[in-house]
Amino acid sequence: MKKSLLCLAAAAVAACSLVGGALADTGRTDAQVVGAVRIDPTDPSVAYVTARYSCQAGRPGSTAAAHLFVSVKQAADGSADPALMAENVGFGGLAAAWSQSHPTSQVICDGKVHVQTFPVHQGPDEDSGFPTGYGELARGWGYVQFCLFGGDGTYNASQIFQRVQ
Repeated sequence: MKKSLLCLAAAAVAACSLVGGALADTGRTDAQVVGAVRIDPTDPSVAYVTARYSCQAGRPGSTAAAHLFVSVKQAADGSADPALMAENVGFGGLAAAWSQSHPTSQVICDGKVHVQTFPVHQGPDEDSGFPTGYGELARGWGYVQFCLFGGDGTYNASQIFQRVQ
């Protein structure tokens, strides 16, 4: 009996150490949109996208090479329209609503897994200064793009249809 309990305890400790390691340094850039997109209750051109991600810092003490692009596009009927997945749907005016941002300064590239919420909006782009976005986001489905370059130059993206609430 004691031997069985000892083996069970050892297995539990081993399992916990594996889980802990998975949440530590992943050694790669990874991105996954999680949960629904939340529309700002005071401004339907603004929404919040939550993602689980990890990225490497690149050279010591710098995330200069890191970059994040987040976008939400919607069809007029709020459906998961595959046409929203095409190139230049936002800039081309083919979506009924489009909000986006480049919140790179909010990204933490330290090799660890982070769950963080990022805003998307309309107006001047953080990188180029050019006006972006149009329309009002509404309940339904949206095509969400979460495109992350790690500080070491690696890339990963989560591009999926997600509920918009």
